[in-house]
Amino acid sequence: MTREGNLKAQALVEEVFELREVFEWRGLGSIPHSALRLRPEFAEFDAELKFSIDYVAVRDHKACECAAILRGEKRPQECKIFGTVCTPDNPIGSCMVSSEGACAAHYSYGRFRDAA
Repeated sequence: MTREGNLKAQALVEEVFELREVFEWRGLGSIPHSALRLRPEFAEFDAELKFSIDYVAVRDHKACECAAILRGEKRPQECKIFGTVCTPDNPIGSCMVSSEGACAAHYSYGRFRDAA
């Protein structure tokens, strides 16, 4: 492995994918050049095209602080619904939906360390 990373893998990603002009991220909004899409020559493998998938924005619950948490402006425990209404078993916001989400990870691995 080199300081530049896996150059073969990077070349394959560059061959198959291209940057999107803009992408709407749940909790963050639209961010230019922040996501990939399949290049036109791989259109036959593109599920967005094959299944005519249209993006539908889903707003987080009004009590959810995911956007501020993702921007680093707040910590998960500063959200009024964190660990009570919003848990990994009952995710209300985008940060709790997957185990890799900021709130889900904090719920599973860090929320009790902050209480000490």
